[in-house]
Amino acid sequence: MVEMSSAQGGSQGRSPTGRVLMAVARRWPTWLGLAFMVFNVLGLEDGRDAALVVFLAALIYLATAVTGRPGVVWPLFGASVVAVTVLRLLGLEPWPGLVGGAVCVAVVGLAGGLSRRPTLDAAQVPAMLVFGTVSVAALTLSPAVGGYLVAAALIGHAALDVVLWRRNKVVARSMAEFCAALDLPLGVAIVVLTVSA
Repeated sequence: MVEMSSAQGGSQGRSPTGRVLMAVARRWPTWLGLAFMVFNVLGLEDGRDAALVVFLAALIYLATAVTGRPGVVWPLFGASVVAVTVLRLLGLEPWPGLVGGAVCVAVVGLAGGLSRRPTLDAAQVPAMLVFGTVSVAALTLSPAVGGYLVAAALIGHAALDVVLWRRNKVVARSMAEFCAALDLPLGVAIVVLTVSA
């Protein structure tokens, strides 16, 4: 009984400001996702520019499913951001390497039995196929049509994020929260920007 009251006193002993700050701190993935969304919106010429976000999300999720270790998603995310940044600084197009990488990861996953693993893990292969195809196809379309296609893919990926967050599967829950907070508002922002263009 003493332990229970001291545990309760820990959160009740905080000031209202302290409780608010703790609640905000617990949602760090949401705030980080929203910050990335703002960063992406500020750099958009048209919605097709966000195709890379959808492709990378699908690739990182697939690679994480292949490893079977949800926590590896954050190092993969960091590595992908660094790799794309370096390629762009060198004036190189990241798409050929990303598409080739996605094919290799999918082949390794299928050869390693990913299709026989739990449904949400196995679903990352068709998810990569759908989101990857949409991302690449959007680049070949007009700014309006391509933008709407990327927006739809972002919103669709946000729905996947919610499923993975609720079930706590495939990727770390913090990544699913981060990605949902990035994908959904970015998809909506692209729709708004495309309509008003």
